[in-house]
Amino acid sequence: MKFISPLLFFIGMIGVVTLGNNLYADLMLVFYGDHDIYWTHKDMLLPLEKTGNSFTVYVGEKPLQDHLNGKTFFAADGELVPYPVLAKDVTVRLNNWPSVKAEVLTRTTFTGFAFGVTLMLMIGGLVRTCLACLQQKKKAGNHPRA
Repeated sequence: MKFISPLLFFIGMIGVVTLGNNLYADLMLVFYGDHDIYWTHKDMLLPLEKTGNSFTVYVGEKPLQDHLNGKTFFAADGELVPYPVLAKDVTVRLNNWPSVKAEVLTRTTFTGFAFGVTLMLMIGGLVRTCLACLQQKKKAGNHPRA
């Protein structure tokens, strides 16, 4: 039974170090990380139809997709000759940081809980070990000397 308290302390200490580092790294990423690295790659632009759940662009109080479908949206070429803009002409780059941030924060919820558990194990093991040492010293002090 004497080895349980130091064992709790060392298990807690290992958990605090490993989980604490993971928690710290994730929180630093969320609050101080570079959020501009999560854009869709320039070579993998998305068609406008695939981004409908993320945002809608309005031109003149009408969605851009409706303008493209009705061929009422025009652009000019190099010679200023107007031509209708088609859906295939419009592509989008998205910043995926909101979804990455949601994943990281979900992970920190579980990491934070596990970190708290291991911190309590470490503190509990330390307190029990110190109390056991104090009791041993107290018992050793009660023996009459010859």
